[in-house]
Amino acid sequence: MKTICFIGVSALLWASVSCQSDRETTQTPAPVSSSVYKENGSDIGTSAVTPDLAGARAAAATTDQQQQVLNYINAARSKPCKCGTTTYPAVPALTLDTQLNTASDKFAVDLATYNYFSHTGRDGSMPWDRMTREGYIWRAAGENIAAGYSTPQAVVAGWLASTGHCQNIMSANFKNVGVGYGYSASSTYKHYWVTDFGTRR
Repeated sequence: MKTICFIGVSALLWASVSCQSDRETTQTPAPVSSSVYKENGSDIGTSAVTPDLAGARAAAATTDQQQQVLNYINAARSKPCKCGTTTYPAVPALTLDTQLNTASDKFAVDLATYNYFSHTGRDGSMPWDRMTREGYIWRAAGENIAAGYSTPQAVVAGWLASTGHCQNIMSANFKNVGVGYGYSASSTYKHYWVTDFGTRR
């Protein structure tokens, strides 16, 4: 059975990377984030166009940024983590995937360059469309996006503070992840982050 879950925009910032159960205080909201998830590799009609992110620059995320985000995510996955009211068990570490890195990075740059915040690309594409375009044939796919966080540590902390994003991070359904980053001084949030999660079919 196909499943899609959209998580509403949130605006949460935490001082350190930790699960919700480890935190006691919060800071004033400022950045924003959103997540989406889909199971089974069949099309559900959310996008009928061929993804074409015209104008997007390639490779904005540095290898160091990608590795840092991966390290923080895997640190969270290495122990039980409370996402909302549900405690998720520790799960195996994710591995960076070149095709997911490309899909994530191109989209993060597009968000920053064209100053918008959505899982839906300017061409109508959804995350799984962009993954498929890069050659990643998936059976489970998810995406976390965020804007306004200036460091890998801050963005992962923000995702862990939000139930839907935390669930993507802690999902045992995912084996791979790609990390993207885009920056534009003239955009609303300046810093834009994308993580695409997946498991190959």
